[in-house]
Amino acid sequence: MDSLQKAQKTGKRNVAIFIHDGVEILDFSGPSEVFASTQGFNVYTVSLSKEPITSQGFIKIIPNYSLADCPKPDIVVLPGGQTGPFLKNETLINWIKSCAQEAEIMLSVCTGAGLLAKAGLLDGKQATTFHNYIEPLQKATPNAKILRDTRFVDNGQIITTAGVSAGIDGALHVVAKLKGLDVATKTARYMEYDKWKPNEGLVVDQPANTTGRR
Repeated sequence: MDSLQKAQKTGKRNVAIFIHDGVEILDFSGPSEVFASTQGFNVYTVSLSKEPITSQGFIKIIPNYSLADCPKPDIVVLPGGQTGPFLKNETLINWIKSCAQEAEIMLSVCTGAGLLAKAGLLDGKQATTFHNYIEPLQKATPNAKILRDTRFVDNGQIITTAGVSAGIDGALHVVAKLKGLDVATKTARYMEYDKWKPNEGLVVDQPANTTGRR
């Protein structure tokens, strides 16, 4: 029995971390550490293919899965970095749209919010992103309200974070949302992440998506 089968048997939530060439290291490794350090989550990476990707020009990573064979995720994490070329990838955008139909949480980090925008998932919502990407994101999704100076914005199913280290805050917020504040606090202490303040983000009064929860 592989790790995925064990996760399904024990009721763990699948967390798919999308990685790509040029992905920011902390954008994906921070949330990965949060979910992997917390009981109840099965974490794996997914990319366009199973070929190695390069993060920030010097770290090669072999994805666990491709979009074609990725297990059904309960939580999708979309890190940032050099996301520009991937905004034009129809296969990726369609995968994001498909995941959003059933996933509990769609979490973007940094410029990963651009992928949510391209998929039409930020329309009519409030969101945040990397400080240098505020204006481009607002132009890309004029029906959304892109906010500055907040670590994360929670719209229920759709959660966006500011840049780089803010992904840790966003992931801890997801843990608190799904498992309770005590569990999230315990994870933050384990990681020695003293910067986390649960109330630093904006929570919009909308529920998470529960249609796809096993």
